[in-house]
Formats: sequence, C-alpha cells, structure tokens
Amino acid sequence: MSNKPNLIPLAMIICDTVIDDKKTNKKSLIGLFDNINSLKLPCVHPRLNVFIVLTEGNGEYDCALKCIKEDTNKALVELQGKIHCLNPQQKIELNFEMVGLRFTDYGNYRFDFYCNENLLVSRKFLIKETKM
Repeated sequence: MSNKPNLIPLAMIICDTVIDDKKTNKKSLIGLFDNINSLKLPCVHPRLNVFIVLTEGNGEYDCALKCIKEDTNKALVELQGKIHCLNPQQKIELNFEMVGLRFTDYGNYRFDFYCNENLLVSRKFLIKETKM
C-alpha cells in the first residue's frame, strides 16, 4: 500500500473548447454543457473537452478517463496517462480533448476519472433525442 497522498478533485467540467492563454496561463472554458441534443443516431460530437483540476498530490500517479454508458456500464472511450505532482500545493489542470466522439444510444452517460485505479471524480451527462 502506497503512502502517497490521494489527489483531491477541485473541478470536472464538460465543454466544447478550452482556450489556453500562453501569456497569462489562464484557461477559458467555452460552451459548458451537461446534455447533448441529437436529431438522430449515431450522434457524433465534433469536439468535446473534459477539464479537470486536482490538488494535494505528491509524486507520480497513473490516471485514466473513461466515458461510460450508464445502463450498460460499457466504456466508449478510455484515455490513460501519468501525471506528476511536485508538491501538495500544486494545482494540476488536465484537459482531455476528444474529436468525433460517437454515441450510438440515447440516455445517460458519465465521465469517470481514476487515479491509481481509484475512482476520483465522476460527471454525468445526457444524450437526448430532439424532435424537429
């Protein structure tokens, strides 16, 4: 068992675009949402970002972001990588950009973020049918 501190999530936001100002290092999140309206299936979202802010870490962590269909618990997408925290006061900002994410069913979905195989934070969203 590791004596490494657990990361603490400060935010998990789904949006269309994340703009990173290189001069100020500020992020602008554009088009925040928690549902996607679709006239037909499959629904392909052109660009989707999941922005996560973490703190209280120290050292290296194995991380994964999964997009899950709630009723089947099936993963549509899984992105993996490592993050390194210099000290517990550091704020780690992660942006996962997905282009052309394809949804074949209407219903409830969620993004789950794991660190060292432990679920750290989850965010639900809905794909719903829109009538003309």
